Order: sequence, then structure tokens, then C-alpha cells
Amino acid sequence: MKSQQFLIIILIAIGAITGSTLAAISYLNNRQTAPTIGEIFPESTDDSTSNPSPDIAETAPTQQNSSPPPKASEFSQFRLRLLDAVKRRDAKFIRNIVNAKTQWGFGGAIDLNTYNIDNRQSPFWQYLEKAITAGCTIDPDTTEPEQELGSDIWFCPITFGKQIYKFGWQQQVAILGQNVNVRSEPGSGSPVVDELSRDIVQFDKETFDNLPQRLQQAINSPDGWTPVVLKNGQKGWVQNRFVYYEPRDYRVSFIRAKGQWWLRYFWRGDGN
Repeated sequence: MKSQQFLIIILIAIGAITGSTLAAISYLNNRQTAPTIGEIFPESTDDSTSNPSPDIAETAPTQQNSSPPPKASEFSQFRLRLLDAVKRRDAKFIRNIVNAKTQWGFGGAIDLNTYNIDNRQSPFWQYLEKAITAGCTIDPDTTEPEQELGSDIWFCPITFGKQIYKFGWQQQVAILGQNVNVRSEPGSGSPVVDELSRDIVQFDKETFDNLPQRLQQAINSPDGWTPVVLKNGQKGWVQNRFVYYEPRDYRVSFIRAKGQWWLRYFWRGDGN
């Protein structure tokens, strides 16, 4: 009788061990075949220079209440992506930051199509590049209803805190670079008469007005030269890519709304 009880106990123990072993094997098999988090939610392959299309951005829910306010560094990163797109003449990138509220002038007679941005030689690219390369700053006096909570409106270019309008909006130009050559004639082969670094000088309107209309148009092109009068009264010429002259050049503004940065306006100096 005792031997039968002992045998029953041994059989129960063997059954328990077998059941435990099978359960462990089943668990390990399930771990090996279960999908990983990466398989369920694969990592994004979007590159950092791409922006959502306006159609997607218009329908995407805003994160104003759950996300931290955008920092200046976010605009700085956007500006670098924009500069890269401009240098590559990426028309798709520009279209993706333009919406129905983007302004192209005070009268509303022009739009993005006016600038023919699919043409890599369009002056649009040079004007935009000059405006944003010079740097941007916050516009503290402007707000918009669609502006994302905690964000700022930015505008470019920076004229380094000096009042370009102090003596009249048509009388001054800002020098946007360091050690910029002022030459005696409009051409890179003419003698250098001075150097300017991030300064404000007088526009030589007298010289400009005395030129034939054909030469005036050439001077106002992105590749032209601007006549200036130095503080000592000497006259000279500066290549346009180093000059911001309000009546001729463009200023731009950017706003953050619905999860992305948008081009708020692209205006020539007088807004037309």
C-alpha cells in the first residue's frame, strides 16, 4: 500500500515538472515570434528638411494646450532648412510654407505664381536668400489670430538695430556684411575706396537719378551695384548682395500656426 502511494506521488511530481517545462517553452516561443515595438510603430523615415504640405497642416489638430511653447531655437532650425531649400531652389519647399493668408503686396495684385519660382534663375530666389541670410528677429508689436500659443512672429532681414528710416526711407542703405568693399565704379575690377562692416550709409540718389533708365534697371537687379555716399562725402559703389535698400529689396515674415512655420508675407520694401 505504501509503495502504491509513493508511486502516485512520483507520478504527480513528474506531471508537474512536465507541465512547467511545456509552459516555459510556450512562453519562450511566444517571445520569439511576437512583433517588436519597432515593427508595430516603425521609426519615421521623414528627413529633417521636409515640411508637411499645407493640406495636411490645415487638417492637423493643434497642440497648443499640450505642447511646450515653440522656442527661438525652433525658428532657427526652420530658418536653416529654409536657407538650404533656397540654395537648392526647392520650389516644393516654398509652396509647402505658403497658404491662402500669405501676403505678396499691399494691393493683392500678385501671388506666388508671379515670381515663377520653378525657374531657378528667378530673382525671387536671390531676394529671399538675401533677406534671410542677413538674419531675422522677433516682431514684438504684431500678433495674429491664428498664431500658435507661445510662439513669436519673425521678420527678416535684421538691420542690426540701427534706424534705417532715420533720414528718410529712400536715403539710406544697410551694409549687410563684414569688410564689404566700396569701389570707385560699379564693377569688381574697379579700385576699392573703402570698406564697410554692418553699417548704414547714404544712398547716392543724385547719381542714380542721372543714369539712363536702362542703367537704373540694371542697378536694381540682384546682381547690380548700388551707388552710395560715405560719411566723409566720398562716393562709391557696393555690390547689391551686400546691400539692403528698402525701396528695392524684399522683407519677409514668418508665423507658426497649426504645427508648422508659414511664410506670412514677402514684400518689396514699399509693399508693392
